[in-house]
Amino acid sequence: MTEHSSNPGPYPFPAPIPPEFEPPQSPLPSKERDLFGKEPPGDMIDWSHRKGEPRVFALLWMIFLLTTTALMFARLATGVTISPTVSRPASREMLLIVAIGMSILWPMTRLCQQIPRPSIVMSSVRDLVVVIVPMQAVIWPQRLIVLGGWSSEVVLALSLHMLAWGLVIAGSISLASLFIAGATHKTQRRTRALSMLGIMLIVFAFPILELLTQTGVSVGPANANLGWMLSPITGVMELTTDRSVLGKAAFAYNAHFRMIAAVACVGFAFLVFGKALENARWVARRRIDP
Repeated sequence: MTEHSSNPGPYPFPAPIPPEFEPPQSPLPSKERDLFGKEPPGDMIDWSHRKGEPRVFALLWMIFLLTTTALMFARLATGVTISPTVSRPASREMLLIVAIGMSILWPMTRLCQQIPRPSIVMSSVRDLVVVIVPMQAVIWPQRLIVLGGWSSEVVLALSLHMLAWGLVIAGSISLASLFIAGATHKTQRRTRALSMLGIMLIVFAFPILELLTQTGVSVGPANANLGWMLSPITGVMELTTDRSVLGKAAFAYNAHFRMIAAVACVGFAFLVFGKALENARWVARRRIDP
């Protein structure tokens, strides 16, 4: 054996593999680039982490708001002239549809999807921002006389009312998602249905109770019917009730703002309680299934 031999010797020194018999090396995957030619950070090969939720939910919510706005203007187009007698009912109906979308369609969408990771509560908070911020573009133009023609106090009360009930809905979705995450495969479908039923009870229980007891029948336009503020849908009806006999189209009383603050506290408590449950050991021990 010459000194230039490439074979170092017998076992445990195997002979080298000729180049023609070496396994081919797979080429490294090329990284995806965004519209500005930027590559994803770290070991990521694409921008899939930017293509998921809540972006799809935000797109669907924007389409819903644009559709309701288009329906409002279609209602205005049926009138001979644009006057408060035509525009104000159309604006009121549009806000009612938006309130239904926030209180019913939002939880219905989330409770039929996979459980968000890594944090259920923070996912609901992100959804709340996605829902509330574009909604302001629908609420605040109602200050215009060609639309709702309501005062700044009424429009502010409507905005805060939606925010307060958005906190309640976000907290309810968080708690429901936690219970769904802890359920088994056999009981998950039933848990989802019961959770959605529970949210609908939160939204409609107090207005139905008031209609059955007729407690708000004696409340005149000079007073606030606080029972209707215990629902995002009837709250819009209460804040936009015709009070033209008092000199304005609608009024936002101090009692309305106090009730809005109470509802917001309940929603915040739901979120805090949900975060506590999420961090509890009995939740951490369970496997979060889709």
